[in-house]
Amino acid sequence: MDTDSKIPVSKLKRTAITGITAARLGAKHVGYKARSLVTKPENKAKQKQQHEEQIGDIIFSVLTQLRGTALKVSQILSMEADVLPLSIRQKLKEACYQVPPINRALVRKQIVHEFGSHPQDLFRQFNSSAFAAASIGQVHRAITFDGEPVAVKIQYPGIANTIESDLKIIEKLFSGLSKASDLLPQKHVLEIMMTEMQDRLREEVDYQNEADNIKWFKSNVSIPGIVIPRVIDSLSRKRVLSLEMLEGHHLTEWLATNPSQRQRNAVGQQLFDYFWYCVLELKRINADLHPGNFLVLENEDIGALDFGCVRDLSDLFIDHFVGLIPSLIDVFENSKNPKKLLSVYQSLRVVSKDVSLEQFEQEMLGSIEPFGRWLIEAYAKEEFDFSRKQPCPGKPTDSSLKLVKQVDGFFHEQLCFDRAHLGLMNLLTEIGAVVKTDWLKYRSTESR
Repeated sequence: MDTDSKIPVSKLKRTAITGITAARLGAKHVGYKARSLVTKPENKAKQKQQHEEQIGDIIFSVLTQLRGTALKVSQILSMEADVLPLSIRQKLKEACYQVPPINRALVRKQIVHEFGSHPQDLFRQFNSSAFAAASIGQVHRAITFDGEPVAVKIQYPGIANTIESDLKIIEKLFSGLSKASDLLPQKHVLEIMMTEMQDRLREEVDYQNEADNIKWFKSNVSIPGIVIPRVIDSLSRKRVLSLEMLEGHHLTEWLATNPSQRQRNAVGQQLFDYFWYCVLELKRINADLHPGNFLVLENEDIGALDFGCVRDLSDLFIDHFVGLIPSLIDVFENSKNPKKLLSVYQSLRVVSKDVSLEQFEQEMLGSIEPFGRWLIEAYAKEEFDFSRKQPCPGKPTDSSLKLVKQVDGFFHEQLCFDRAHLGLMNLLTEIGAVVKTDWLKYRSTESR
């Protein structure tokens, strides 16, 4: 597991890497346009997909090199169906799994920096080879002097200092990407996204903040079947977090054991209920819903890991959002009440108040339909088989320019919510679970 992975920390080095990447994106697009002129019409779709996959390769390559918050942003963007094309999102999704670990010297250096002591002085045993690695940190097995097995998450050195510069890097990549792919939303919508990501990333690089989040969820999550690890305070600092070791299989590993349909259904139901319980009862969610952040324990309970990216949901956002799914079902399943759907989108601040019902029906509804049908697919009936779930639609095509340009903004928590909900849909689809989808059962009677 040891690698030579030195992370470029200085703003100059990181900016230089990004400049080279932006130039590569531009050159790649020029070549693609030139080839398109002589490509047969029946081959254009395949050529476009290959082009977007190559763009995704370039972006993933540079973000992997930069690591840290830049790579974390790629994970977030991989979950944003209305920002990037599907083929690029699928490539960026690898950021959740394929990250090379830092070497042992950097691990030791970070521990000494945080505690003033070496690993052997803090733990009876410490495995210097990471067993899990992600964008901001990696995880090591250890045993305390009390004999307790623990998971020790260690942040990559220098990552916290790169947030602002990395977001500027992403903006440059957006600029290059806009020339090499489909349309992007309006600038002020992207600015809302960047502000929200910056706020969440500042919290995520503070492991003491994550420790507080873990303690909060451990104290407040009361539905059965969800296990949250205990924080080892004496072995935790701002850049090092030690947790009770939960033994189980990550979801992808568990699926490789070929679980029965009954087991798939049980695990899927737990994840579905946990998500909506957090949304409607706790009004607080963990936005990182990907397979690496959940364990299936021996008794089929779910171990919930990684609470770095946690978002509070305002009552106003929830009150408006609960009208969205029923309104989409009315329009696309029952062919009625588009006026109500327009009102919901306007209350969610997605569509401008200046958009008329006629304009909404003529210029926007057709473009909303693919994503709207995808969203309500699981909720239109009492039970849904996620093995039949359709893939999330890719980014709107050029014909949807008016829709993209009419997006007026959104609640700041919308970004984390959408990311978490898409993560839930992806998890349940990967599991192939049959789930009872009464998502409103955790909404209190007085709130309905």
